[in-house]
Amino acid sequence: MSTGVLERRRVVPPRDEAVDPQALVEAETELSAGTAVGPGAWIRFGTTVHASRVEGGVFIGFRCRIAAAHITSGCQIASLTRIGRPGARRVVIEAGAWIGARAVIEPGVRIGPGAVVAAGAHVTSDVPADAIVVGRPARVLRHRDVTEDGAPDFGAIIARVRARADSNRKPLPPGWTSDGGGMLDADLSGGPRVRLGAGLIAMGRADGPSPRGGLRVGPDVTIGDESVLEASGGIDIGAGTVLGHRTLVLSSGHDLTRRSLPWQDGPVSIGAGVSVGADATLVGPCVLGDGAVVTPGAVVVGDVPARHTTSGVLERKNP
Repeated sequence: MSTGVLERRRVVPPRDEAVDPQALVEAETELSAGTAVGPGAWIRFGTTVHASRVEGGVFIGFRCRIAAAHITSGCQIASLTRIGRPGARRVVIEAGAWIGARAVIEPGVRIGPGAVVAAGAHVTSDVPADAIVVGRPARVLRHRDVTEDGAPDFGAIIARVRARADSNRKPLPPGWTSDGGGMLDADLSGGPRVRLGAGLIAMGRADGPSPRGGLRVGPDVTIGDESVLEASGGIDIGAGTVLGHRTLVLSSGHDLTRRSLPWQDGPVSIGAGVSVGADATLVGPCVLGDGAVVTPGAVVVGDVPARHTTSGVLERKNP
């Protein structure tokens, strides 16, 4: 397990003055030469940023891959997002945009201010201001009707994370095993015979934004390598369930009706004997019934009945 979630590690470090001292850059993050990070930005564990400008007040989630991009103040980028490519035309993401988990944004695309890119979307062309786009390739679903209550502000959250003495040092409960690596910053309970794959990221605590925060797991559960479990809104997993490699589970979201995009909990309950395929994404709030099957690469944003097999919300668009 890595030591200290706040430790900075860069394989190709930029000039020191290119990273503002008020930015929070977590462990295992790589910032290449030509990258600048502004005050109050927060870049989470395992992300790579190549030759890009990240303005102040930007949030970037776990294990994102960003290259040749300009990300404007107040943007939020969810985990496992892919933006641009090294040496390609620059991507521009304008102020206050929200980019959902596992979205892909191709080189040369401009995301308008306040736009929302849904989880798993593949964006190949420009997105208008305040548009919500979904699908592969992404299409406009509708436009936001927004209350103007100010830009997103992560200052209080960053201060709380910096103040923690035990970041990335949560112990495993009895009967749990881990293949090592990754980051364990979640309240963990349950078991026994719980196996955590290599490189697992788990976060979420009961002392966070929701008292339901944390990961609660039944016996005989296996979580695959390189998975990301964001449990700030609470994740419950039943006995005998298997999550495939690189599964992403999100138990929170944002209120899209307000310009500030305030945090909302979205608890995820996964029943007993559930099988989740590799590279699947589960977005709460959702309930997966006992024995449900999620196919590899699926994006699930709603409930799945017991013993039902789903390919997620994109299955009708991509048979």
